[in-house]
Amino acid sequence: MKVSHVLSKKRLAACVSAIAVGGTALPALAQLDTPQLEEVVVTGVRAAQQNSVNIKRDADSVVDAISAEDIGKLPDVTITDSLQRISGVQIRRNAGEGTALNIRGLPQVLTTLNGESYLGANSITTVQPNYSDIPSQLFSGAEVAKSQTASMNAGGITGIVDLQTYRPFDFDEGFTVSGAVNGTYGMDTEETDPSANLLLNWNSERIGVMAAVSRQEATLANYYSGVMGDGGWTGFTNETDYGWVSPDNDQFADRYTDGAVDINNDGDLDDRYWAYVGHTAYNRETERERTGANLAVQVDLGAGFEFVAEALVTDLEDNDYQVGIANSDKWQSWSWYDATQSTDHGSVNTVQEYTTSGRRIKSYSSVQAQTAESQNYNIELNYDNGGEFTGSFRYIRGEAEQERLNSYTDVDLANGSQWGVECQYYPDGTAGEQGDCADGQLQTNPGGYLGYPQLSIDYSGDDPRWSGFDNNANLSINGDSVGEARSIADYMGDVNSYALGAFASENNFSREGELDVARFDGEYRFDTNFFTSVEFGVRYSERSVDNFEFDLLSPVNGCDVKWKATDVIMDGGGVDGACVAGDGENYYAAGVPTPLADLDPIQVSDFGSVSGVPSIWAVDPRAMADVEAYHEALYPGTHRSIFPGRSYEVELEELSYYAKANFETGIMSGNFGLRAIDSDLTVVQNEVGAAQAYGAAAVDAGDITTERSLDYLLPSLNLRFDLSEDLILRASYARTMAPLDLAQWGGGLSPNYVLDSNPDSDTYNQFIVSGGNANGNPELDPWEATNYDLSLEYYMGGASSLSVGWFYIDVESFIESGTVQMELPDQDGVVRRSVPISTSIQGDGGVLKGVELAAKLAFDDFLDVPMLSGFGVDANYTYSPSESGNQGMDGQELPFQDNSEDVINLVGWYENGPLQARLAYNYRSERVAGFNQTWGEGTLWQEPTAYVDASVSYDINDYVSVFLNASNITEEKETYYLEYEDQFAWQNEYEARYTMGVRATF
Repeated sequence: MKVSHVLSKKRLAACVSAIAVGGTALPALAQLDTPQLEEVVVTGVRAAQQNSVNIKRDADSVVDAISAEDIGKLPDVTITDSLQRISGVQIRRNAGEGTALNIRGLPQVLTTLNGESYLGANSITTVQPNYSDIPSQLFSGAEVAKSQTASMNAGGITGIVDLQTYRPFDFDEGFTVSGAVNGTYGMDTEETDPSANLLLNWNSERIGVMAAVSRQEATLANYYSGVMGDGGWTGFTNETDYGWVSPDNDQFADRYTDGAVDINNDGDLDDRYWAYVGHTAYNRETERERTGANLAVQVDLGAGFEFVAEALVTDLEDNDYQVGIANSDKWQSWSWYDATQSTDHGSVNTVQEYTTSGRRIKSYSSVQAQTAESQNYNIELNYDNGGEFTGSFRYIRGEAEQERLNSYTDVDLANGSQWGVECQYYPDGTAGEQGDCADGQLQTNPGGYLGYPQLSIDYSGDDPRWSGFDNNANLSINGDSVGEARSIADYMGDVNSYALGAFASENNFSREGELDVARFDGEYRFDTNFFTSVEFGVRYSERSVDNFEFDLLSPVNGCDVKWKATDVIMDGGGVDGACVAGDGENYYAAGVPTPLADLDPIQVSDFGSVSGVPSIWAVDPRAMADVEAYHEALYPGTHRSIFPGRSYEVELEELSYYAKANFETGIMSGNFGLRAIDSDLTVVQNEVGAAQAYGAAAVDAGDITTERSLDYLLPSLNLRFDLSEDLILRASYARTMAPLDLAQWGGGLSPNYVLDSNPDSDTYNQFIVSGGNANGNPELDPWEATNYDLSLEYYMGGASSLSVGWFYIDVESFIESGTVQMELPDQDGVVRRSVPISTSIQGDGGVLKGVELAAKLAFDDFLDVPMLSGFGVDANYTYSPSESGNQGMDGQELPFQDNSEDVINLVGWYENGPLQARLAYNYRSERVAGFNQTWGEGTLWQEPTAYVDASVSYDINDYVSVFLNASNITEEKETYYLEYEDQFAWQNEYEARYTMGVRATF
C-alpha cells in the first residue's frame, strides 16, 4: 500500500502559471484579516486590555487572540487553557491539561502556523487542534478568527486558530536573551515537575537570527472510576434474564418467579435496567515530557523584499499508567447484579447502586506509551515596497510521526473455577502446582477465592462508594458454601492470592504524516472612492498519512498468540488450519501459571475520591513502559503483526484559488470574495481475509483503493458600519467546509472478541464477537455549512468595551459518532450474533446558533472610586443552543456532539506597580460526548464543569520577575452519565497544581 507523496507536476504547473499571470510583483500574504477579529492580548493587565480594546475598535474584523506573556502569566498550563478565556471557545482536557478545543460548539476548527497549515504530532490525521505536544513558550501568540474571508485557508467550520511564532525582527536591535525556570507541584502526585525555556535573538536591522528551546516535564494525577471499557461495554438487562437464579437464592428469594426476578419489586416482570460488563476504580497517572525548538532567519533584502526561513521541531513522550481494581462477570451475563437502587424512567430503569455477584475480581495494570515528533519548515519571500503591489510566495514542508503501544495485565483473585479454568494442561516441565488437578494439568491460581463474592458499587453520591469487602468470597453464585469462610478483603491483602490471568498488547499504531504547500498571495491597492484593494492567490497542498496498526504476537508452544491468558486454549479456536498445541489428547493453555509475587508487584490503596476499596496488589504499570522489551522478556520472539482492518493510507490533494475585493464608503467598509477548491482524495484500505486464532487479527487479503474528487465554491461577505465614534456594527456571511479526519476516510472494521466461558454454549472456549469499531468510510462527505454573524460593539474608555454578537450556523453535512447493530462472524468465521459497532455516521440538517456577550472593564476608565483603582474585569458569556437531528430515548432533540449550550468566563484582575494578580473562572454546561452508546440507544453526556485558576506575579526590576500560578484549585472532576443524570457512567478526577518560577529578559 503506497500512495505517492510527490507534488503533482500538473498541479504545480497550474500554480506556477497562475503566479505568472498575476504579474511580476509579489502581492501580500493573506493573513487572518477576516472580519470578526477580536483581540485578547494580555501582556500586562491594564495595558494589555487597553491594547486589545484598541485593536478591536480599529480593525475591520474581529480577532480573538492571546500573547506569549498571556500564556506565561495567566494561570494556564497550555495554549488551549488560555484560549478558553475567549467567548465561544470550549475546550476538552486530558489529564487535567487543555488539549483540544471547539469554537461555538464544533471541533471542526482549522489550525494554522503563521497563517498556513502545519502538521502537529498529535493531530497527524486532522487539521483540528490538539496542542498537547507543543510547548507554549515557543509561541508569540495565537489568534482566533470566528468568521472567514476568501483569502483564508478553508478547513474550519466555526473558526480558525493561528499559532504565531517569534521572528527576529519582533525584537529590538541588538542581542536579546529571555528565559524562565519553574517548578510545578501536584497535590495528589506529590511530585515537583521542572520546566525551563530559553530564547536567543540577534537583530542587526537587516539580518536577524533567533533560536528558542523549551523543555517541560509533568506528572499528572488522572484517576478513573466507573464502567469497565466504553459504551460498547454497556447493555440492558430484562427481569426475565435471571435464569441462573435458583429458587432458594437468599438474595432474590422474595422476588423470584420461574427464572425471572422482579428486580424493583413492583409486581411485574417487564422492566429493563442498564447493565455494565464491569466496574472499576483506577489510580491513573500521566507522565509527559515536552521538548520543542524554533529557529528563524529573517533578512531584509532591500527594494521591498524580505526573506524568512523557519523551522519548528517538537518532541513528546506521553505515558499513561493505570492500576486498580476491576469487578466483572467476564462477559458471561448482563444479569449478574441486583439493582439495589434504581429509578424508573419509562423505557429503562437507571441504576444507582449495583450489588454484583462477580465471577472475576482482579487487579488491572496498563500502560499507554506514546511518542510523537514533528518538523515544520517554512520558506517565505515577501514583497512590499510601498507601491500598489504587495505579495508573498511560500513553501511549507511538514513531517510528523506518532507511535503508541499499549500493554495490560489481568491478575486474577479468583481461582478460575468460576469460568472453567481452575485446571489447565501445560507441557511437561512447566512450573506450577498440580493440587487436585488431573495428570498433566496445573492450577492456574491455587491461592484464589472459590466463589462469587458480592460487592456493591453505589454511584448515587458525588463519588463512587464500594462496599461488601467483608463478605465471604467462598460462596457459590446462589449463596452455598464452597470452601472455608474468608473475606474478599483478606484475599486482596494477601499477595499469594493473585496469579496472572491475561497479558497482551493490542490497539497499537505507528503513523507518519507529510504535508507540502506551495502558495502565492497578492494584493493590488486602488486610490478610489469605493474599492480600496483586490487580493488574489493560488494555493496547492498535498497531505498524506500512512497508518499502521498492529498487535504484539508472541510464540507460545509454537503458535503465535496475542492473548497470553489462562483461558485461551490452543485448539485452534474453531479456525480452519490454525496452529494447535497439545500432548495429542489435550490442548495446552496459552497463559502459563504465574504467581503475581514473581512479577515484582506493588500495593495500591489510592483511588482518588472513590471510597471503600481496600489495598490491592498489582503489576507495576511503570515496569511495562518499554512495552516491546517487557513482552520480549516474558515471551522471547514477540513481534508486531498488522491489524489490516485499521491500517490504511490516505492522500488529499487540494488546488484552490481566491479573489477578494476590499471596499469603503461613508460609514460602511468591508470585503467580499470567492474561494474555489478542487480536491482529489485517494484512500487505500486493506481487504480483510481469513480469520486467525488466539486473538490475532484477520489476514490482509489485499488492497482496496478508492478515488474521489471533491469541489467547492465558498463565497463570503463582511461588512462594518461605524455608527458613531464609539459604536460599531458588523455583519458577515460565509460558506465554509472542513475535510474529515483522514482516519474517518481510511479506517476499517475492527471487531472485538471475548472468550465464551459458558460450558452450556455451543461456542464454549471459543472467541466470540462482542462488538467493535468501524470508523473509516471513504464515501463520507466533508463538513459543509453556511455561517451568519452580527455583532455590536460599544467603547467606553481606553481599556473598556461592551459587545454582543449573534451567530447562526446552518450545518448541511456533518459527521457524528454513533452505534449500529451488525451481524458479524465469531473468530471461527461463523455468523451467530448481532453486536453493537461504534462508527462514524453521515448527518445532515443541523443548526448551531447563539449569542456572545463580552465585557472588558478597567474600573479606572469610568469610576472615580479609589477603592477600585487598579481593578478590572474581563468577562464573557456564550449561549449556543444547537440541533443535531438526533433524539434521546424520550424523544427530546439532542445538540451537536461536544457543544455546551452555556459557557461563562470570568477573569478579575488587579495591577498596582510591579504587582499583578488574576483570578479566573471557567464554566461549561453539559455536553454530548457520544450518541447511541448502548445497543443503538442512549446518549453519553458530560456533566457541567467549573474550573478556578489564579496567578500572582511581581516584577523585581525591569528585567526579572517572579510568579506563582495555581490551576484547578477546586480539584474539579469530569463526570459522565448515560441518557439520565442518575445513570453514572464514569468519572475522571484531576488534581490541583501549583507553580513557582522566575523569568528574565535582557
